[in-house]
Amino acid sequence: MAIYGDSDGEERAKKELNEKGLSKLVGTIAIITIASCGADNIGVFVPYFVTLSVTNLLITLFVFLILIFVLVFTAQKLANIPGVGEIVEKFGRWIMAVIYIALGLFIIIENDTIQTILGFIF
Repeated sequence: MAIYGDSDGEERAKKELNEKGLSKLVGTIAIITIASCGADNIGVFVPYFVTLSVTNLLITLFVFLILIFVLVFTAQKLANIPGVGEIVEKFGRWIMAVIYIALGLFIIIENDTIQTILGFIF
């Protein structure tokens, strides 16, 4: 729906998938993945990727691509469970906010960020 921007976007997406097959889906996933790679992701991944050897970089990118397909497949299957799609549609923004806050808190706690900041202050 977000790609097409209208209420019948899901039907149009299903129709195109049936007409054009898996190659269209792969292209769409690739475009969404690249488009959603914001500055925060670049800031995380670039320093990590430059530390890898060419072999490890290729392995990492391959695993990354496979996991994207697994994630999309799993999300599609979960959305088809009766009630789940409606809940995500209704509360998706709140669910994402909770996930981001929890992830941020986990990173802060795991890396002893509070202690480090207090060490700079005192």
